[in-house]
Amino acid sequence: MARPSRAEMRELAADRDKSAARSEANAQSAREAAADPTRSDNQRRQAAATVQIALGHAREYREEAAALRAGRIPGEDW
Repeated sequence: MARPSRAEMRELAADRDKSAARSEANAQSAREAAADPTRSDNQRRQAAATVQIALGHAREYREEAAALRAGRIPGEDW
């Protein structure tokens, strides 16, 4: 498989940034659900657990975006 061009890598990095933003929005939604007294205890516990998962995904997407911008392919050197 051919190595992606710099332009393709920048495009992939921009996509990872969008994914990070979506994950952060998901984390915020989960925070709100965890604090919502109209939800069941189980729903609030699940939502609270989801916050850290979504934030972890956002961090990983940002790391991948940074690697792509630096000309590295995520996973190749990790």
